[in-house]
Amino acid sequence: MKKHLLLFIMLFGIGITLKAQDTIVAKGVDDQNAEKMYNEGITFFDQKLYSSALAKFDSAIIIKPEFEKAYYNRGIVKYELKNYTGAVSDFDKSIELNPTNDKAFFSRGRAAYLLGNKNAAMEDYSKTITLNTTHAQAYYYRGGINFENKEYQKAIEDFTQAIAQKSDYAYAYNDRGSAKKMLENYTGAKEDYEKAVKINPSLAFVFNNLGSVKKKLEDYAGALEDYTTAVKIDPSYYIAFNNRGSVKIELEDYEGAIEDFNKAIQLKPDYAYAFNNRGNAKYKLKQYEGALEDYNKAISLDSEYGFAYLNRGIAKEMLRNAVGACEDWKKAASLGISNAETYSVNCK
Repeated sequence: MKKHLLLFIMLFGIGITLKAQDTIVAKGVDDQNAEKMYNEGITFFDQKLYSSALAKFDSAIIIKPEFEKAYYNRGIVKYELKNYTGAVSDFDKSIELNPTNDKAFFSRGRAAYLLGNKNAAMEDYSKTITLNTTHAQAYYYRGGINFENKEYQKAIEDFTQAIAQKSDYAYAYNDRGSAKKMLENYTGAKEDYEKAVKINPSLAFVFNNLGSVKKKLEDYAGALEDYTTAVKIDPSYYIAFNNRGSVKIELEDYEGAIEDFNKAIQLKPDYAYAFNNRGNAKYKLKQYEGALEDYNKAISLDSEYGFAYLNRGIAKEMLRNAVGACEDWKKAASLGISNAETYSVNCK
């Protein structure tokens, strides 16, 4: 039986905290008024009173239109308020006034990414690195875009640079592990995930990822342990319950697998993968009717789920429904499931 499992890769796992620049001391009268507003804005920002901070930075810029730090910090406030377009505009002005401000390039890159402009974000992260070769987060986020673009080796290089600048960067170890996993370097991925959880043992998603590569390496007992740790850390982690259930199938603990898939479905009732996998466990127990019901449910949730069609066809064959089985195998083949044609070879 083929099993389609959802493996969770945690990219961009760390929420970026954009920090306001420090308070400054004024010189002339207008400077004094502008910088008074600016410093009050910093105080409000530190208190997370973003609307009040925004008003103070607005006032500072009205008094002193070329106040670069005020533009930068107003951009930070707009970012926190999820006004990413406004943030980009302020970072543009900050960069115009100070083209060597690596923080402005990095912050603009984050805002651009959240606006869906990955190319602009990539350019800004690269510029940040040019201006500041020790900027760990710029390497990390550029690596994330390379990962999304399936440039896994480039992603590994960026995550490696991030780690070189910040040796305890657990998220970078995790994501480098995920890039290695995509290149089928499971041993290397395992080493990176283990490093990540050693640095931060509270990261449930890393234990889930560690379990996934141990499963690839056929270390089912180790995978079971890691998935169990993941759900202990986060009892709402339905993906880890699903994945633990898949390992229990490998260990022939079919009843235990069903319990895990039940839990995954309880946590996420529209989770097609868990229905398919529970169907696989029921099939192993020769509960063909029950398996059929689960495959039906998986397909109702995801009509393009090729493995569910393949598996439903196999269950139908066991229930002596040859016509229905052939229909499902042909559908699975049309959805790109390579071995579906093996099953349908004798179909008319």
